[in-house]
Amino acid sequence: TSTTLLPPMGRKMRCYGSHKEFTTAVIFSLPQDLTPEEEDAKQSKSLTWSWPSGYAAKTEFNISGGKLINGRQEALVSLSRLRQQNITYTTETDYEIAGRMILGGLNTVPYNEVYLRVGGSGDGLEEGVGLPCALFTREASYGHLVNMLRHKSHVVNALGDGSKDLPLLYIEPGGGCRVLTEELQQKLWKTMAKRLNPFQNTTLAHKTTIASSNQEHLDQKIQELLDLDTDAIKHTLTQEERARLAGGFGGTDDSVVNLLMEAMDDGVSGKASPNHLQDVVNDGLAAAVQSADYNTGRQLLILYTLVASHKDPNRGALTAKERSSSSDSSDKVMFCDSVVPGNSDDALEHLSSIPAPPPPPPLDTDRLRSATNSDGLLAVLGAAQILRAMQDGGAQRRSLEAVAAISEWVDHGENSVAFRLASWRDQREAQSDLKIAMEDSSSFMAFVSNKAISNRKKFSQQLQAAVDQTNFESVRFLRAIYEMVSLMHSPCLRLELLQYVLGLDNRYSVAHVARSVELATTCLSVSATSLSLESGRNQIEN
Repeated sequence: TSTTLLPPMGRKMRCYGSHKEFTTAVIFSLPQDLTPEEEDAKQSKSLTWSWPSGYAAKTEFNISGGKLINGRQEALVSLSRLRQQNITYTTETDYEIAGRMILGGLNTVPYNEVYLRVGGSGDGLEEGVGLPCALFTREASYGHLVNMLRHKSHVVNALGDGSKDLPLLYIEPGGGCRVLTEELQQKLWKTMAKRLNPFQNTTLAHKTTIASSNQEHLDQKIQELLDLDTDAIKHTLTQEERARLAGGFGGTDDSVVNLLMEAMDDGVSGKASPNHLQDVVNDGLAAAVQSADYNTGRQLLILYTLVASHKDPNRGALTAKERSSSSDSSDKVMFCDSVVPGNSDDALEHLSSIPAPPPPPPLDTDRLRSATNSDGLLAVLGAAQILRAMQDGGAQRRSLEAVAAISEWVDHGENSVAFRLASWRDQREAQSDLKIAMEDSSSFMAFVSNKAISNRKKFSQQLQAAVDQTNFESVRFLRAIYEMVSLMHSPCLRLELLQYVLGLDNRYSVAHVARSVELATTCLSVSATSLSLESGRNQIEN
């Protein structure tokens, strides 16, 4: 690959590419303890090619059959010659660049180019110079520094834990090389958690939404998740601050699970308030809303439901074994597919038979829902509200009220065309004022004929069946709701009543409600599966 041999301390020379497009770079170490003659001999034998500052080698166009073409061979210089030139750039006023003498010098000289083998054993130029030994950024802006932290996570995922201690550097021609020390990194983490508006990787944000995503970009997003479970971060940041990093910038599944377990332990043991876990999760969701990140919000809600399913108010903190069980179950939460509750396949039937835990303690997401128009985050916060309505009994109470309301409408509608027309007119006024979410405007003919009565009567029967056949704390209730939603085409009153039953506001269209129900089902399913696997392991051990 093409690299640049920088002058001492990285001064005077710019690197390839724009700062905006290439925010982070890697550093490789050349073999040490070689004389200039030994290095030149190894360079020649290994076909390591180097060109002076200002020469446009463009190796991607000028290598054919492993050989240089178009005069690139004749323009080669040795590594020792590059080093001599680099020293003159930093110590002398006049020097040569691209065959021309520059009187008075330049503030910044163009990059040179070294084409060599990277990776390999790291024993020399022939075997490869090894793995990267450091990362660096060329701007000391928060955007570039956070991207460098994300890229470090990517490198660690690609190359293993041995890369966790890679030095992080800031290199620019005027000031040379400076180290982002542990102390500075701790200050950076603190600033990210407390004062910096969170943001996604801008190159991935529009490619990892709820409506537009592919596996390649989601893979990269997952590779870049930050490890928030290091001793340095845990000693520097509070649990709330770590949650804000998880929601706003993204944290690994394992580190988020451990964070939520710590928060739950503190609440159970009395070190913090009984609602401490919910407060920590709400901080994380607020940061996800700020960064408009559907994926981190979804991750937080699923893992919160999973961790809360292990909570027992009659005992102390979780054991190490239970922590391990929850952590194992959290593997690749961002990868997990949503569970569609309307499916009737064998897997879902098995899921319904698992003795599921109740919904988690309710999260207060009313303020957050009003702060976003993101389809993905509305689904996440809607799912949180649905779980809340199931847990606190609101869904059951409002379902009974909705059945009574729609039955009353059907009774009046069957006996009066004038009542149906008045109802149609009221619906159109609400739609024109954008007071309710809608798929299409209400059909006049549906109200003149018996179609509106038929649809609402069927909806009333389905809702009554849900009331009679479910306990409002299981996947079966969500399945009943999803079946109603899947049959809706141009609902008005039915959608309003469903929003009311679930505690959702009038921005939730049929599609929004369906997504929220799917995610709520996924949360309960992950928890049920986790407890089932844990129970199976316990039986095997006993």
